[in-house]
Amino acid sequence: MKNIILIGKWLFILPFIAFGLLHFGPLEFSLPYVPIWLPFPAFWVYFVGVCFLLFVVSVILKKYDKLATVLLALCLFLFVILVHIPSAVSGDFKAVIAIFRDLAMCGAAIMYAGAFARDNRIIG
Repeated sequence: MKNIILIGKWLFILPFIAFGLLHFGPLEFSLPYVPIWLPFPAFWVYFVGVCFLLFVVSVILKKYDKLATVLLALCLFLFVILVHIPSAVSGDFKAVIAIFRDLAMCGAAIMYAGAFARDNRIIG
């Protein structure tokens, strides 16, 4: 059972490598997700990609992994509030799905911080 739980840990972490790298692909796929009121939309696409990749590096190195995981949860929650809910209200059904997907990942990140993160220098 312990091995299955450890596999689950990596099943949570590893997709963020792909998520991070995808932010460095063609901008025409990512820019529509950036709210129009945010200045410098390309910056935010790249910034989130870097944040996702730094999360992975942090948990692999076990340095500031609890902080990185809590910040990842905050990032995902902000996606829900700033991107998905406004889209859902305007009638985009895919945004409704995205709300629940990102809320699930946000909850998983918080659980990861409590169950697996080892660095207690930042958050006890």
